[in-house]
Amino acid sequence: MANIKKILSLLFLFVLFISVVACNKDVVKENGVEKEVKIEDAEKLFKDYSTELYTIKDSSNPPTFDEIAEKIKVYLTEEQYNAEIANRKFQIPELVSKQINKSIEVQDVKLEEQSKNDDGTIDYLYTTKFKVYDENSSKIYEKEGELTITTTNNELKIDRDWSRGVKIDGLEQGGL
Repeated sequence: MANIKKILSLLFLFVLFISVVACNKDVVKENGVEKEVKIEDAEKLFKDYSTELYTIKDSSNPPTFDEIAEKIKVYLTEEQYNAEIANRKFQIPELVSKQINKSIEVQDVKLEEQSKNDDGTIDYLYTTKFKVYDENSSKIYEKEGELTITTTNNELKIDRDWSRGVKIDGLEQGGL
């Protein structure tokens, strides 16, 4: 009889554990209401943002700061957008591409969740892979950073993007 009680207790704990794990999902809060965030949706948002920011197809005619800023606006909170404008972040890919006379293309992004915050945001570590190339050569670079995602008006937005720069061959200083 004691063995049956132990088995039932273990079975109950196992079912409880599986239930807790199955219900674990990423959520953000907007106006106090939790909204589920799938890692795939966060990665898509960040990949689309990175692609718009870093893609330079023609190094002799890259998109301007204003053109990139306009495309990027939809991915960022207003505060993050203004911070990136002030830091002239949108100008970096253009300057890099012109200086080394190569095109830039985002190959992939990977997010790894770090924390769900009390304010409803979710922090991630990220890795972005870039291909820097011309007709004679190409090289893949990886850039690592941190990202915070929030929900604004029922849309996922990037609330913070901080990265470690990556040194690009051919640049005397700076990088992406």
